Amino acid sequence: MTTTTPTYLLGADTSERQRMLMQGEMFRPEAQRLLDRCELPPGGRAIDIGCGPLGVMDLLADRVGPTGTVVGLDAEPRMLDLAAQTAAERGLANVKLLTADAAATGLPRDSFDLAHTRLVLMNVPDADAVLDEMVALVRPGGTVAVQDVDWVSRICEPPHPAWDRIKSLVDQLWRTNGMDVRLGRRLPGMLRRRGLTDLGVDAVARVFQEGDAYRLLLADRAELCRPALLEHGLTAAAELDDIIGELREHLSRPDTIVLHATLFQAWGRKPVRP
Repeated sequence: MTTTTPTYLLGADTSERQRMLMQGEMFRPEAQRLLDRCELPPGGRAIDIGCGPLGVMDLLADRVGPTGTVVGLDAEPRMLDLAAQTAAERGLANVKLLTADAAATGLPRDSFDLAHTRLVLMNVPDADAVLDEMVALVRPGGTVAVQDVDWVSRICEPPHPAWDRIKSLVDQLWRTNGMDVRLGRRLPGMLRRRGLTDLGVDAVARVFQEGDAYRLLLADRAELCRPALLEHGLTAAAELDDIIGELREHLSRPDTIVLHATLFQAWGRKPVRP
């Protein structure tokens, strides 16, 4: 996160740590494929922007090895407390944690082989500033890699009015805060405008059925965003209680399936100066 957004809308407590660790495990195959494409060398330096309690720091640590360095950066001190706990549990000795604004890290320019971020750009009001900083941090010939979702595919079947209403409310809340739940599709163009070369893009959408905890994610997100939704006057407490209850009941039915938001990945190389 960056200091340009006053509050991380999804919280930073122990339950959020578990959700984010589960999320990271779910998207581990996609992250591994992305990092395989980035050619991060042993002994290299990598930074995970908005790392939260883990991000992809473990995958980066494996790739750079004991002689390399991974920096996990987050603006939320509580997230870094959780990250320190996770790093200790997993023995990530080559990981260093840093509290800083993702758009103004204060780190040396041209000092990393890879700068990565996942599910950060859609949650900050100035994604362009974060990307500018990532490009500046990477050495010529290094790689910038970004992962973020796009709600183009976020549906449930059978449809339900409570799903549509909550989806609309969260979309409105993100736009009110200057953020974009459809940012994923724009990632390749954002990298291209910054002069990166050898661009690549990939995308995947997951289906969740009975027994998948992520099937309830939209209802859970509405609960986490309750204070902000009410503060901005986007809904009333009674309506929110009703639609969350209706949605949970609908999602608990064995015949209901959920298609998650599409995860877009984009990557590119910083040109070598002539």
